[in-house]
Amino acid sequence: MEAERAASWAFRSRGLVGALLGLAFGVLVLFSPPSSLDARWNPVLLEALGWLVFVAGAALRFWATLYIGGRKRRMLVCEGPYSLCRNPLYVGTFLIALSAAIMLESLTFASGVLLGAAFYAWATVPAEERYLANQLGEPYRRYCQSVPRFLPAVRNFSTGPTISVDVRSLWCECRRASRWIWLPVLLDAVSRVRGELWWPHWLNLP
Repeated sequence: MEAERAASWAFRSRGLVGALLGLAFGVLVLFSPPSSLDARWNPVLLEALGWLVFVAGAALRFWATLYIGGRKRRMLVCEGPYSLCRNPLYVGTFLIALSAAIMLESLTFASGVLLGAAFYAWATVPAEERYLANQLGEPYRRYCQSVPRFLPAVRNFSTGPTISVDVRSLWCECRRASRWIWLPVLLDAVSRVRGELWWPHWLNLP
């Protein structure tokens, strides 16, 4: 019973934990100078890489929503992105968070992203998968044995000629996206402020 309650808390609190980690490590980065202030070519390459990772994460989240939206707790979905890994939505979120660390040129923020990913991998995702195993039974357990949890297995890819899209779930994902779609703009503003001489650099974290 205690283990179930702990697992339930880990799942329900996943958004709060992610937000608190992002805020805490974001403040640390905000008051530290950019690491490549004098190397003008580094920011260009890092920004391009950050955008690439951001777009990949966003695309993966929308792709996964097309397949799973509104069906996750009612039926087993094992096509498209869910034939590659069991948790493409979480992988997409991780890529978006990682893109922030790249755009900020910050190992400190990257550490926060990895800490959040460790919490999800250790507590949140196993709790959700136990719930789905109880809901969907043996087919889901066999699916877990053949498809990796996070790291995509390209050789497993399969999909049908058509998919049924739940418009309400897709709209819900669009509402979520309205919160993080502005992330690159915010990060660019933060990076510019951190590079100004008048901005307080109270810390010197990488």
